[in-house]
Amino acid sequence: MGQDKALIDFEGKTLLNHATDLFETLDIEFFLSINAGQQKLRDHYRCVEDSFEHIGPLGGIVSALRALSSNLLVIPVDMPRLSQGLMLQLAEARDIQEMVRCFQLNGRPEPFPSIWSAKAVAQLEAFIKEGQFSLQKTIARLPHQLIDCDHPELFRNINSPEDLTP
Repeated sequence: MGQDKALIDFEGKTLLNHATDLFETLDIEFFLSINAGQQKLRDHYRCVEDSFEHIGPLGGIVSALRALSSNLLVIPVDMPRLSQGLMLQLAEARDIQEMVRCFQLNGRPEPFPSIWSAKAVAQLEAFIKEGQFSLQKTIARLPHQLIDCDHPELFRNINSPEDLTP
C-alpha cells in the first residue's frame, strides 16, 4: 500500500478505527501489535511491540503471547468487514485440546480472525527457530479447531488501493 495500513481511510474511518471499534463492541481489553516504526500509536493505545523483524504476523502473535501471558483473540487491521457476530461465533466454539481456533474457507484455514492459546508459545517459538513463518502451516502443525463459515466476504483483506472500493 506504500503506507501504514492502519491509517488508511475505508468507508469514512481508518482501518485501525474499524478494528478498535470491533473490540469495543465486544467489550474486551485489546492491545495493538506494533513494529518499531509505529511508536506514535503508544500515545493513544496499549501496545505490544513485535520483537521479531520481517517474519510477519507470527512474530507479532508470539510477542503478544509472551508479553500478555494469556489467550489472544487476534484480528488484522486490514479486514474491516469482520463483525461482532463472527467474533462471538469464534469465541463460543471451544475445543479444550486446541492451541489455535480459526475459521476455514474452502477447506483451508483462514488465519484471521483467530484465538491463540497461551500454551502454544513454546511451540510457536520452535517454529520460528525452524524458519517456519506461514500461519497456515503453523495452524496445521498445532492442535487446532476449524470453524466453517459461509460468509467469505467478511474475510476480505485490504491489500491494494483497488481493494478500497466496495
